[in-house]
Amino acid sequence: MSQFNIDEIEKRTLSGLKDFQRATVERVDYLFRHNQNRVLVADEVGMGKTLIARGAIVKTARLRIEEKDDLFKVIYICSNQNIANQNIRKLDVTGKNAIGSVSDTRLSMQHLKITEQENDPQIKEGFIQLIPLTPETSFRMTTGGGSVQERALMYAILRRMPDFKGHVTSLEKFMIMDAVKAWDGWAKWNFENRVAECEKMTKGVYPQNVIEKILNYQEYESIRDMLLNHLHERRYNKQLTYSNYYVMNKLRVMFARISVSMLEPDLVIMDEFQRFKFLLSSDDSELGILAHSFLSGHDTRVLLLSATPYKLYSTLEEIDENQIDEHYAEFFQVMNFLFDDEVKDIKFKEVWKNYSHALSELKAGDSAIIRMKELAENAMYQGVSRTERISVMDSGDYTDDSSVKHHLQIDENDINSYIQMSRLLSKTDSNHSLPVDYAKSCPYLMSFMKKYKIKEQIEKYYIKHPDEFGSEREQSLLWLNCNKINKYDELPKTNARLEALKEKAFTGGAEKYLWIPPSLPYYEMQGAYKNSKGFSKILVFSAWEMVPRMIGALVSYEAERLTVGKLVHQIKNQDKKNTGYFAEGSRRYPVARLRFNVSNGEVRGMSLFALLYPSKTLSDMYLPIESLNNHESLEVIEKSVRLKLKEKLAIIEEKYGDSGNNKEDARWYYLAPMLMDGVIYAKHWIEDIVWEMNTDEEDTTFEVRSSSKDKRNKGFIAHIDKLRNYLDAPEEIHLGRKPEDLLETLVNMVLGSPAICIYRSNGRSTARATSLAKVFVNNFNLPESTAIIDLAYGRCRDDNSHWQNVLKYCKDGCFQAMIDEYIHMLKETAGFQSDGNQYQIVHDMMMDSLKIHTATYIADTYPDFKKRINGADRKSDGCRIRSSYAVGFTKDAGDNSKVVMRKENIRNAFNSPMRPFVLATTSIGQEGLDFHNYCRVIMHWNLPSNPIDVGRILRTFKIKKNVEVTDNGKIII
Repeated sequence: MSQFNIDEIEKRTLSGLKDFQRATVERVDYLFRHNQNRVLVADEVGMGKTLIARGAIVKTARLRIEEKDDLFKVIYICSNQNIANQNIRKLDVTGKNAIGSVSDTRLSMQHLKITEQENDPQIKEGFIQLIPLTPETSFRMTTGGGSVQERALMYAILRRMPDFKGHVTSLEKFMIMDAVKAWDGWAKWNFENRVAECEKMTKGVYPQNVIEKILNYQEYESIRDMLLNHLHERRYNKQLTYSNYYVMNKLRVMFARISVSMLEPDLVIMDEFQRFKFLLSSDDSELGILAHSFLSGHDTRVLLLSATPYKLYSTLEEIDENQIDEHYAEFFQVMNFLFDDEVKDIKFKEVWKNYSHALSELKAGDSAIIRMKELAENAMYQGVSRTERISVMDSGDYTDDSSVKHHLQIDENDINSYIQMSRLLSKTDSNHSLPVDYAKSCPYLMSFMKKYKIKEQIEKYYIKHPDEFGSEREQSLLWLNCNKINKYDELPKTNARLEALKEKAFTGGAEKYLWIPPSLPYYEMQGAYKNSKGFSKILVFSAWEMVPRMIGALVSYEAERLTVGKLVHQIKNQDKKNTGYFAEGSRRYPVARLRFNVSNGEVRGMSLFALLYPSKTLSDMYLPIESLNNHESLEVIEKSVRLKLKEKLAIIEEKYGDSGNNKEDARWYYLAPMLMDGVIYAKHWIEDIVWEMNTDEEDTTFEVRSSSKDKRNKGFIAHIDKLRNYLDAPEEIHLGRKPEDLLETLVNMVLGSPAICIYRSNGRSTARATSLAKVFVNNFNLPESTAIIDLAYGRCRDDNSHWQNVLKYCKDGCFQAMIDEYIHMLKETAGFQSDGNQYQIVHDMMMDSLKIHTATYIADTYPDFKKRINGADRKSDGCRIRSSYAVGFTKDAGDNSKVVMRKENIRNAFNSPMRPFVLATTSIGQEGLDFHNYCRVIMHWNLPSNPIDVGRILRTFKIKKNVEVTDNGKIII
């Protein structure tokens, strides 16, 4: 604890909060210090409750230091692993906690994590131990066999116990359950190694301490006998006395209670706790006992975070049906938990009972009610703090709902699609009728109704009566037509909601955007971005699972049709090779052009270094904030940069030029910046880039695609060797005549080269700049991106000049301002502990978020359905539609690492300036996940029945407000 400086950490943490957030933190600290150990922060949505929790951690850490604690244990409870991944870094105020992807969030596994962290010198030095938990999988253990990680850890402990040493093989078979691949592939050995490592670190104290707790567990003997009998019955194929899940559940509860006894948290943070109110239970059930022992430890302080901690109202019908005013009962349940003291609870209820009676008997001119209201509020605020947006904003006009005045345009296809589906259903023996909202919500219903009972019944019926299935023409509005898609034809408009979304999503030619335009561009944007001001990502909420899949597929197809499809329809017949939508992936038209190609032994892509080389000289020629403060136009900026470049080029020409060679020399494009920087700087960069490139698994700049990294990198190494030869003997370079467009190309590099812009923005590291620039180059190599560049500037005279149009695109779209704003938001999102490693953390976050994550949606088709009902191909499932411009975020089954990682990738990508620009989700997207960084537009596909479920984009302190103007008018980003 010698290096833990609470003063410095507190100052740094609180300085990053708004004034009202700091006030809330101070209030929480005050209550904790005055024996109110449970506090609810009920700030309105989007007011930064996670940041308040961050401040509360620091304040409570100081309190625990004063109370002579050796290690401050903080438990963060949220509803799922995606939220834990999103917020855990923000809460790590010291930077000492090992934070990768949060995975061990189950309560039964915490005995291992506790031991690992307690023996981690870095965490001990940082004083604060941070542990995330997900209650639905930690506390609710009534059914299911748990995760494979959970079982692997239990196995690693049980196999060390004398009672089970003679049954290790049977025990392992039981623990595997259905996860054979994961168990053998990684789970078993991963947790065995982690337990063995802890055993070594603690000199055998762990896992012996856990084993002793098991042996002393009240129900151990009965659980041991049950498990041994169960293993015997399984081994000899006897009738099972208890199910596998029942036995496993007993083990999971036992390990959970043992973990609880070891946790002994000092602070428990329950985020969006209304989603797991069962933790407030005080009954005698297994769950109630577990929750009570967890939250009621000696000196445990609890911080609840929720904008809607209880039901806000009950209708008369609900009160009549339930014979109870449910929202009032929920209110008292929360308050009872907060005060956790019989005297306090009685006093609180008395005050509110009096206030309630006074309200019911209120008469005109009765001023006593004001005093009673104040008494009731004061009683509540002894455990509750709430800030509402209207109290901290200059204006209450923060939501634009003008779109509700415009009605959707319905045409005959909308109606006919409903009629066709109703007719198809009516021919079966199904008792179901088609819900009208299905037809309103989703076009091509039969293509997208995956796992819907109505479609399953239709398929089941026609498998028995295949001859009754109508023609494709009779169902033309129910199925996607793959032939039309393959030719990039426009699909029939059959859904008014989808058409309204597409109109909004492609406003101003947005299909040509590769990133969201910056909120404060440093100069007037040009080209594809000329009319992009105010463009926003779009978040769509729907009640139906099929809608996110449909939107991800059809909006992405439309974006591709408007770019690649437009280009395909423009080209001559002889060029139409691999131009179909379903062409093989790596050969899809138009092919990648930013490549280190080698032809007949000659390197062909040297100029590509103009996108990847982070020239310090060119970087220093443009200072964005200074230029912005001086209100310089793009024309003025370019003129200034030209003058500086002319001076530098004159020096290079005098030193390295060959006056006798009048042939235009393309080497100027990439060698001039390197020679301006000096040979030593350029050579150091080469060493950095060679290492970075050899670790890039998703590179698209090599023509040869191979599983062999050496073979795949052959072209790149050839280009590097050529560059080394030049730099090893600079006196022999002898540059010929400068290209006519050299000066303008270098100007575009200064303003738009990805490597130079990133170098300028994020710590001036050549390695980081080039590796991240490479990610952008990979994005520019996608067929959609290549088509966008060609549509914006026309196709170059040859493919080797395509990079120059990419530079123009970056300059026109103000790449520098875009990347600056993104870095700024990542710093704010991560809540950095210090400046020491923030550049690397930001870099790693961007690398994870911006890498290309391809996804496809399977849409059923009439021919495939016909094959299935005729028995020709039971596995025929339809065509695959790519998802890039839009993506679906749905509640996939399970919480395994692949599902969690996919959701994490989607969230990170949507919170970046890059695609996807549309995210469609079901209710899972409302569970405390942030999607607001670049999103100011929300669409409710279906109106929620409960007003609390209405999604909001009310985060006022992000990208729209990232610009601060000082008293002297200077602009600070």
